[in-house]
Amino acid sequence: MKELILKFLTVTLLLTSCTTDELDLFDPDATRVPQTLIPDVTFADPNIVQEAKDLHLRLQLITQKGIAFGQQGAIGGGVNFFDFESLESDFSRVAGDWPAIIGFDLEELELWDPLIPNPNVQDFRQTLLTKAHNNGSIITLSWHASNPLTRRNSFDRTKAVTQMLEGGFLRDTFLLYLERIAYFLNNLKDENGNPIPVLFRPWHEMNGDFFFWGEGLRSTEEFKQLFRDTVTILTETYNVHNVLYVYAPNTVKNASEYLKNYPGDAYVDILGIDVYDHKSNNFVNDAIRNLEIVETIAKEKNMLFAFTETGLENVTESNWWTEQLYKAIRSSSISYTMVWRNATPNHFYAPYLGHPAEDDFRTFVSKDLILLHKDIQQE
Repeated sequence: MKELILKFLTVTLLLTSCTTDELDLFDPDATRVPQTLIPDVTFADPNIVQEAKDLHLRLQLITQKGIAFGQQGAIGGGVNFFDFESLESDFSRVAGDWPAIIGFDLEELELWDPLIPNPNVQDFRQTLLTKAHNNGSIITLSWHASNPLTRRNSFDRTKAVTQMLEGGFLRDTFLLYLERIAYFLNNLKDENGNPIPVLFRPWHEMNGDFFFWGEGLRSTEEFKQLFRDTVTILTETYNVHNVLYVYAPNTVKNASEYLKNYPGDAYVDILGIDVYDHKSNNFVNDAIRNLEIVETIAKEKNMLFAFTETGLENVTESNWWTEQLYKAIRSSSISYTMVWRNATPNHFYAPYLGHPAEDDFRTFVSKDLILLHKDIQQE
């Protein structure tokens, strides 16, 4: 009897001493329950175009079927080839289909006068984005904005946000940034001249401290105002109406942390979360926990939600797709997820032809839950 009591106490102590991170959250028997359709959607932009409303409905319908899957920059080339005239990428060559969702970045557009042609900055990006949309992929945009004080990249942690707000000495620079971003967005037209709808994630991963808009470099209220100003100025001042706005923090521990920098329902259309595999042997648990947090909030707010960025740099585990990513998302009702880009042989997130993870990637994308380009064309 004493031995049984000791065993019971030992197990109890072990369980109570474990953090949520240490507990295995993956349930192989868990069943995915699609998010219910949202009948009356209130958009951040009251003058949003029909094409963007249709995109929101398309995402709702996709969610009933599975998870739209794609990659940042997965068009016009890959790690070992470049062809800006082509729809091809490492992703499409290995998967045998184009991504359902393709990401682009607005980085550096804010630095250049759009009326002065600069193909390296804007033309090829607009061309590829338009091709991807016309081909049927969904477009999502991030913005690694340059620090307006130093004009260095977004990772320059020089404090700037405070002065970007009303009354600050960087206000005019910020307004110029938005004017140039608006010019790009307003000139996104499909083959018939209609506006191309996009998912836009301004000031993403704000709960990290690595971007100039991150934690410790401004107050919480200042960040909220930055986000609100971005939405308001784009929609009201520059008449950008083809955008669905996405709020997307980095990994969080709880709902309170997720909502800490939230600008309010009136400024957000879709909730997102970015969780990467940093080889801590805990990616599946981290992702499951974060997606559960966002799903709970999304249901309360009657909003769509997504796994807006993920990946394992250089895909160093040959079975990562089926043993890590699939386990992390298989029971979630996210509408889409996306891995980061293939930039160089030392910085990529999808396998290329001949990579050790090639076969596992094909197995992953062949699963019924994972939707590629061909799977979303009827939605």
